[in-house]
Amino acid sequence: MLRTLAKGTATVLAKNMRERRREVELLAQTPLFVRAPLDSKDFDASLGRLHQSYAYYSWIGLVDIHGQVLHATNNNLVGENVSSRPWFQHSQQGTYVGDLHEAALLAGLLRNKIHEWPIRFIDFAAPVYDQKGQLRAVLGAHAHWRWTSDAINEVMPDDASQRKIEIFIVNSNNEIIYPDHPEKLPGSPVVPQKYKTNSFGFHEWGSNEYYLTTVAAVSEPVADNKWPLNWKVMVRQPRDQVLSEVNKLQRIVTLIVAAAAVVFIFLAWMLGDYISRPIIQLSKLAKKVSDGGEKILFNVSANSKELKELNSAMEDMAATLLARKHALEDANKDLQSTVAERTAELEAANQELSQLARRDALTGLSNRLAANERLLHEFHRMMRNQEQYAVLMMDIDFFKKVNDTYGHATGDAVLTHVANQIQTSLRKTDFAGRVGGEEFLIILPKTNLENAISIAEKIRQNIKTSHVDPVGHISVSIGVAMAAPEQESAQTAVDQADKGLYAAKQAGRDRVVSV
Repeated sequence: MLRTLAKGTATVLAKNMRERRREVELLAQTPLFVRAPLDSKDFDASLGRLHQSYAYYSWIGLVDIHGQVLHATNNNLVGENVSSRPWFQHSQQGTYVGDLHEAALLAGLLRNKIHEWPIRFIDFAAPVYDQKGQLRAVLGAHAHWRWTSDAINEVMPDDASQRKIEIFIVNSNNEIIYPDHPEKLPGSPVVPQKYKTNSFGFHEWGSNEYYLTTVAAVSEPVADNKWPLNWKVMVRQPRDQVLSEVNKLQRIVTLIVAAAAVVFIFLAWMLGDYISRPIIQLSKLAKKVSDGGEKILFNVSANSKELKELNSAMEDMAATLLARKHALEDANKDLQSTVAERTAELEAANQELSQLARRDALTGLSNRLAANERLLHEFHRMMRNQEQYAVLMMDIDFFKKVNDTYGHATGDAVLTHVANQIQTSLRKTDFAGRVGGEEFLIILPKTNLENAISIAEKIRQNIKTSHVDPVGHISVSIGVAMAAPEQESAQTAVDQADKGLYAAKQAGRDRVVSV
């Protein structure tokens, strides 16, 4: 069990860090971060959304190539120079996940907001490249170390405290980084000097007391990491507790063996010459009972008082077993019915959660997650059936001006209106999703370029001729691209459509451009 707990904890930690790393990487690759001027206010909103997506993000910031913080959540450290920080230096060479460290620049700013002290972070950073592949900025995020406690609490067994099971996280220097302040724990635990990863054995932890210890390595959050964390999860249980549980199990086994021996001796005695024949008869009747027989007559010709009593007892036992069998069958039917109902309710709840996770709450369209899944599905279907599909990237013209002039509530109304116009303009087999603030992605299965351009023009005209109070008329720019079997991935057509969108905006907006 300890080995399973260690591996499960290591898996949870690695998965969490990989998810945070991927979030930062994906944000750094969005069109806003690739193309927008670095002084754009849109970065603040984008960083704020990522900040709200994960409760343990303490700080997220965009830093120029000289180390000056341009944008940050809650404006913390804006204008400060972080060029000396390891996460900034290393992330210019690729995605970086840093080892646990105490807060430096943020300590004074966050001290009043976070009760734990000292404040400790895990750093996540990714380079931001422009369209030519040149480094233009660095995106960094600090996740508070308290996420580890919540993650471990989810995998810790309910009886861990009673069984004295403890979990530790150890860094590459063989230092305990979880739980906090290990020197304050009973016995002041010290990590054993000699142990093997993915093994278990009894080790001394610096208190002259031995513990059954198992070790599991935490997978690196970045593949081929130049700066590996080399974390390990160590789970221990006092030797006395282990031996106590083993002794308890031995006592149970001993009792079972003793009971079996008593039964064996009793049967051996009963199989004497004097009672052998009645016992055989009773044995046959008992076999019928075990085979499920119900109408059995216990009319054994017993030649002793004991056998008569045994015959009567077995008859009563058979009646009791039959009654319990019927009761158990009834209970099993009720249980199966209950399980079926609960399973149906759970499947419905899971389906609803899956739909919510893939739906944009404002517009009712699919979100980026659903869009990525649909793109991959269409790409695989195209590779199987050689059927092309079209990809449209659409952006609302001058949307920032709408927000600045009329407020975000009106901006939300414009987004909802545009989403409705898109849905009424598409076929049932088409797909539409909101993948950014005012950016939409449309997938047209089994559609050639000519029809795709026609549908894009229909969407553009419907939006342009419609009216939204108090803005009036709005326009959109659309890029159109075709997916082809020779393309490397589903992202290729999206990138081409995005180039078409960019060309439409460069040409004056309110138009459709195909690539």
